Amino acid sequence: MKLTRLSLPILLAFSTIASANGYLGVSFGSSSVKADLSSLGGGSIDESTGMSKLYGGYRFNKYVATELAWYNLASVSVAQVGDGPNAVSGAVDMKALGIYGVAFVPLAKRTFFLVRAGGASWDADLQRNTTTATADGFDMLYGLGFSYGFTKNLAATADWEVIDSPNPEFSTLSLGFKWDFR
Repeated sequence: MKLTRLSLPILLAFSTIASANGYLGVSFGSSSVKADLSSLGGGSIDESTGMSKLYGGYRFNKYVATELAWYNLASVSVAQVGDGPNAVSGAVDMKALGIYGVAFVPLAKRTFFLVRAGGASWDADLQRNTTTATADGFDMLYGLGFSYGFTKNLAATADWEVIDSPNPEFSTLSLGFKWDFR
């Protein structure tokens, strides 16, 4: 009984400390996608499309954080090219979950250069005409970014990120906002 009475205040104290250094963010931008569809009978896709990212992080100090991000990377399709039996169409739909470390390099009072490195678990649905396949994996994620704080809690962000997957390949450019719970 005493342990239960003590555990609630201790849990609340630790969660308050953890949330004091936490942050949430959202980004929207462009994803460049290259997919080899030879396993589905040939062809390739090399397109750009919109992307979105929802992320949260914990900042250990002024210079280092860890982040977890959900990426909606690509929904790309190529309309039918050609006529008759030689007609070809293709599509790629890709999502990822990334976890990585972030280094903050201060440039000014509320302005930071960001370096990200970690990994991402991704899943892609590939289609050529009526033939479909799935691909997935866990690959290295890396990126560079910039953050400018309008206030102590609200910052604008710009990011370039790559998940180094063999097929499909993609990179992102995005702009967004981050809310710090400090």
